[in-house]
Amino acid sequence: MAEKPSYSRVRIAMAQFLFANEIGLEDLYQALGIDPAECNQDSLSHIAGVVDGMNVASTRIRQHGLDDWAKN
Repeated sequence: MAEKPSYSRVRIAMAQFLFANEIGLEDLYQALGIDPAECNQDSLSHIAGVVDGMNVASTRIRQHGLDDWAKN
């Protein structure tokens, strides 16, 4: 049996999936029937931060290349 991935890995995988498929968080929430006003705001904020970080990293990789994306 495969080892269960950590919550961090699950969040990153989810962010990669959303980014790769150009799915915004609001669209995801609506598709799942989630009302953000009724959810745990810390969890929603964390997921938004992960997705935002993936977006920034991918933009910088496109601009500066894989080896230099984290510089400056």
